[in-house]
Amino acid sequence: MDGYTKLPKKHLYLILGPLGILIFLLSLEVLMITSDTDLFYTWLNSHRDMNPGFVESDLFNIFISGNISLYFQKIIVPIGLSLHSYFAYKKLRIGKLFIFIWLVLTIGSLAYTVSGQNFGNVFLYLYIVLYIIVIVTLVSLNGIINNNESN
Repeated sequence: MDGYTKLPKKHLYLILGPLGILIFLLSLEVLMITSDTDLFYTWLNSHRDMNPGFVESDLFNIFISGNISLYFQKIIVPIGLSLHSYFAYKKLRIGKLFIFIWLVLTIGSLAYTVSGQNFGNVFLYLYIVLYIIVIVTLVSLNGIINNNESN
């Protein structure tokens, strides 16, 4: 199979490790946001004039639902890349299309995750480092594929 190679175990771990930590940190952050009543009241005061007819409990449900939906939007790409990498290691082969698609999706996910954060958030810098590790790993896979093509 020209242009396709087995995903090396080292690269599998360099993809799954940071993505696992990233998913854990995103989960921890959404848990902290949804359990903090001060953040809810800050959000409530900033959106009070937009929703004058709502009861506070309805607004709390909207606050929780909004944060949970943003959480799922942030973790869908790391979960997809993790699953695809695992199956690429076990049964499938990878090619340049694998690298290109996941590189574009990972960079987009990094931009989406960073755009919703403030720079005082400690998690933001950890997200950036973890995404950079994954991006560098994906780019380094290109060299492995090129090396296998030339052999």
